[in-house]
Amino acid sequence: MLVPGELSHCEIDEGWILPAPVEREAVHTRSIVCRGFRRSDGLIDIDARFIDTRPFAYDSHLRGKVDAGAALHNMQIRVTIDRTRQIVAVVSAMPSTPFESCVGVNPNFQRLVGLSISRGFRQAMRERLGGVEGCTHMLAMLEVVAAAAMQTFVSDSMASRKPGEAPGIRTFNIESLVDTCWTYKSDGEVIEQFRRRRAEAAKT
Repeated sequence: MLVPGELSHCEIDEGWILPAPVEREAVHTRSIVCRGFRRSDGLIDIDARFIDTRPFAYDSHLRGKVDAGAALHNMQIRVTIDRTRQIVAVVSAMPSTPFESCVGVNPNFQRLVGLSISRGFRQAMRERLGGVEGCTHMLAMLEVVAAAAMQTFVSDSMASRKPGEAPGIRTFNIESLVDTCWTYKSDGEVIEQFRRRRAEAAKT
């Protein structure tokens, strides 16, 4: 079921705003979608889905006739995270895969339980699920899940609360952002604004 605002992702900024391309033909579409939820028990769920499609019918020597738009990959995962940003549960499913054997990897994703969605997560994840222990596409999706989880915590801290409901979780401090990207460079205006606001808040 779609939630408010989700459908608009297809139309934000009136679609693609890149320069007009040369004449071309669509041959592949990949989408990774993450959705963040605050559960009634206070935990955070990140539901993610990875889909590859081709806009034309084709013959596969393993799958036979494949219709246009049919999913080559349709892989899904739900990662449940507690207030300390630790993964407490994982559920995964693969409705569509190029090989029947792909689904056999699903139990391995339980190895994510106990990891923290914070710095070092990607390395720890690949130590547990690298090579033949994992799935290239699921790992690509999980890296996006980690980033989406951090944004979900930020969004949750801004969301309205029912009476008695626990407040949102502070996910980072200003100094942890310094020099992590172009806008957050140490001598940039954004970091300076953050520091000024922190100083002003400390006076009140």
